[in-house]
Amino acid sequence: MAKGVGCRGGWAIGVVFMVCCVTSQDLKGDSRSLADLAGKIDDWLEDLHETTSDTNVLRRDYNGDDNVEIERVRTEPMVQEMAGDVNRLLSDKRKALQKIVQHLEDATATYLWKDDLELNTSHPLLMKYLDPGNDSHEMQMDERLGVAVKYNISGIHVPLEVYEGWLWPNIREHREQDPEILNGLSWSSTVDRVFRDNFDADQTLMWQYFGAQTGFMRVYPATTWYVPPNLIDLYDARLRPWYVQGSVPPKDMIILMDRSGSVHGQTFTIMKWAVKTLIDTLGENDFVNVAAFNDTTEWVNNCTYCKVNGTEEDNEDCHQVLVQASTSNKKLLFRAIDELEDGGIASYSNALEFALKAFKEYSQTKERGEGAQCHKTIMLFSDGGTEWPEEIFKKYKADEDTKDVRVFTYAVGPHPIPTAVLKQMACSTGGQYSVITTRSSVRTKIQDYLQVLARPQALPLAESMITFYQERVTEELTISLTRPVYNMSDYANTSDLLGVAGIDVPIQSLKNLSPFEALGPNGYTFIINHNGFIVMHPRLSPQLSYLLGPPHIDLLDVEEETNETTFIRKRMANGTAGSESVLGKIRIDDSHSVVYSTIQYTWTPITDTTYSLGIVNLQRSHHMIIHNQNGYSVAEQFNTTDTLIAPWPYCRGRQASDSVTRVKDFIKDVSERKGLCKKLGQNELAQGLLWSQSWTQELLKQWKKDRWSKDDLIGRVIFTRFGLTRFHPESQKQGALRWHDPWYNPALRRGELSSRIAILPHSLGAFLSAPVKVAKNYEVMAGVVGVNLTASYLHSEFKTMLMRTEWNKDYLLLLVDDGGLIVTSNEVELHGVTLQGMFLGDLNMPLMEHLHNASVYNMDKRVNTQAICKESKTKGTSAGPRSFHIPNPLKLVAGFLIDILSWADYLRYMIFSCVVALMSPSVEAWSEWGMTQIGGQESCVMAQAVYYFGENTRHSAVMTCSNHTAKFWVRRLVKANAILVAIETKPEECGVYSSLPNITPERVTSVKPCAYQARFRRRPSSCLMGNSTDYCNKSSHPTAASLGTILSVLLISKFLGSIF
Repeated sequence: MAKGVGCRGGWAIGVVFMVCCVTSQDLKGDSRSLADLAGKIDDWLEDLHETTSDTNVLRRDYNGDDNVEIERVRTEPMVQEMAGDVNRLLSDKRKALQKIVQHLEDATATYLWKDDLELNTSHPLLMKYLDPGNDSHEMQMDERLGVAVKYNISGIHVPLEVYEGWLWPNIREHREQDPEILNGLSWSSTVDRVFRDNFDADQTLMWQYFGAQTGFMRVYPATTWYVPPNLIDLYDARLRPWYVQGSVPPKDMIILMDRSGSVHGQTFTIMKWAVKTLIDTLGENDFVNVAAFNDTTEWVNNCTYCKVNGTEEDNEDCHQVLVQASTSNKKLLFRAIDELEDGGIASYSNALEFALKAFKEYSQTKERGEGAQCHKTIMLFSDGGTEWPEEIFKKYKADEDTKDVRVFTYAVGPHPIPTAVLKQMACSTGGQYSVITTRSSVRTKIQDYLQVLARPQALPLAESMITFYQERVTEELTISLTRPVYNMSDYANTSDLLGVAGIDVPIQSLKNLSPFEALGPNGYTFIINHNGFIVMHPRLSPQLSYLLGPPHIDLLDVEEETNETTFIRKRMANGTAGSESVLGKIRIDDSHSVVYSTIQYTWTPITDTTYSLGIVNLQRSHHMIIHNQNGYSVAEQFNTTDTLIAPWPYCRGRQASDSVTRVKDFIKDVSERKGLCKKLGQNELAQGLLWSQSWTQELLKQWKKDRWSKDDLIGRVIFTRFGLTRFHPESQKQGALRWHDPWYNPALRRGELSSRIAILPHSLGAFLSAPVKVAKNYEVMAGVVGVNLTASYLHSEFKTMLMRTEWNKDYLLLLVDDGGLIVTSNEVELHGVTLQGMFLGDLNMPLMEHLHNASVYNMDKRVNTQAICKESKTKGTSAGPRSFHIPNPLKLVAGFLIDILSWADYLRYMIFSCVVALMSPSVEAWSEWGMTQIGGQESCVMAQAVYYFGENTRHSAVMTCSNHTAKFWVRRLVKANAILVAIETKPEECGVYSSLPNITPERVTSVKPCAYQARFRRRPSSCLMGNSTDYCNKSSHPTAASLGTILSVLLISKFLGSIF
């Protein structure tokens, strides 16, 4: 019995083994057969492109052509030459800036103050009223700036809070800003002459401006002031990055927020807005953290962490007391501030000891490059109190690490409460005391601290600061050269800061110095600063609005983060030169990457700046040099209906945004020998463009002769390395426009990497392209020719080719590109789903998961920190639930007696702020600190899965479905960026999907509260500080209002109350 059972069991195992062997043999046999089919498809694709593109028209022998040369690209001398060009460009702008500063400071020495000035006698040109469509305004379109301007005068912008000098002239803040502004407009008006001379002398000079400490801004040439749609004008020069960084040295700052029960409700809401506004005045060279206190104190993001290989680990020995005030770090602090709730009783002693102890700890534990190592400030926000922490100040005033810490205090809230202690804290440490009673006074009062910290910078002659931001008129990405302007009429070591003068240098002006053609479509130039943040890079995107601060995008946010690129970033931030070859992935477009073994990075510092210039290029690449293109006859052949040119500086620095105008401008400039085309024979870029026009002329004629059906062929296009695009028919213009810049052209990128057919599938068909190369000593890609074929034509041709093979029946055959998108198939649909252009992972089968596990495909998660998303509901900034709190009457009476004088001062602030609030337009909380949402959109972070070919070029296996199994085979093509997939067909659906992520970008909504960015940086080399001016007692205005003043204000407020 036992023997019989054993025999039957052995027989069963043998059958299974035989079946497995047969299945394995079948898979191997079918794999060989599929390899033969893949070879035939390679030839089919090659013939298909050759037949439809007419590429043979372009092929010719250049060995005897003296007008064409091919040379090796040498990036070391190239990067040195460009760095020198950038330095000379910035040096010229510095000289122009120095003339502006010198004139303004000289003007202050001779100007006589006038008390009787009025706006109608000062005649400032307010830019918000300028209208290019109004002939009486006499504005002219400026090709250099790209907008209509007035050349004879500078324009004036005044912030909303200042009310432009005439609104309610009898109701002013305690500093009486109106006469200061009117006198400022008067004494600074003579600088227009310097503005005009600079603008005429330098044809590359752009916007010049002066932002005054009193609030107004003077811009030359005058133009219409741009305000984002559906928003009010929130621009205040004093809060912009170029102003703050141009006037104030770097700061290490700890912000203390009173979260006790007495700040409940409106007071806590105003405080949160105020703290966010303060944080938004900080720049990338500042370091900050926020702590909330009642009877205890803790960081709002209460985390201790180490950053190890991009991960966070709890470690008691690793502390990050202060974090860099970058945009991403600010957002983390904003979220934490929004989540604060009130409760308990405030202790100033506890809070100040916490902050001062943190400063001491940070001084002893910070890593190289961390911290500002200049000003140290504590910013304390409270609704008031009577506790004087004398012992705490004595203890830390004697400590070397904390003796220079200044305390700035802000009394917040609409209700009076004793605030004398807050004022004493500030005055005893060289800080400043301010009162914020309403939301509308937040922006005005927060910026006052800058005046205190700015003064010491007047001691030596300050160097020009370079700040990256988004320009306010055309919204271009720009760097700003700035210098502070001081009042020289009564020169002393404590000269008053009058404002900041600046000159804009658009990033496009720096990019125009790039060796465009020599680098090829996979090469590019970039610039980073000492913090590792990119200033210029092909993947740096404009922001949603000029009201936002600098984006602070790190080099490793746009380049693949590897050990090699981290090393390169560190060397560049340190200001050293070098060159490095790396293995990396080249980004073809948003959904495709290609692994390439020899990417060359070459970099060098830019003299007299904190910037470093880098060049990325394919190692051992070559480029074309064209000679003797006179341009007269060739320029006449340009046709704006079928021709596009790249936004490159062929003849002029600023290219028109309109494609037709751009071509017309080039024709005109070449014919008249204008601009950079004045010496046409020495302009390699223009020479190459003219050669491209001649080279492609016959091809375009051939296309127009052909009679392809639009049901088969959507259109054809050729892109050249010199930036010329030719297309047919005219309906293909919009598609060609997307790729008309070679640095953003996927077809050109693939063409330089490989001679294979490049396929890009889409829902209507597929775009097939192939490079056309020119050989003379070396070989180089001159351009790519692409054909856009319909889905029906591809499907029909694919099925016809399969008719002659054994794979014609019982199999689903898919042609899939290297990003996982279906190019075509022998079936139009699968179980009712259209296959054309579909992502393989979306099929009702786990095929993509098998291919990923077998390394046929690899996957990366690409994060875009510069994305724009639809507006999401933001969490409100209202205070949390109030704790149970009963004030002590004796304590209130004592506080009243101690602080009787500050009551009157506070009352004056309160009534004025209420009046301002009534007159101010309503502003959403997000707008208060520049994080503005525009047109239902906002800045966000998006993540996307990107698939690319792995190491394995073939695979066969059995995939398991819900009720059956199915064999499949995969083979990579040799002559195209695609794989061929064959799957056994079954009548029922598989019912099992791939668990891998889709390629659709998704918004990142969950953010770790302690995910601060902390990468290597080089600290600025100098710090100008050490002033000991007593700001509290310097003002000529009394610190307490007289009884008559109080009664007057009360009468005015009563009168206004009857109006509103």
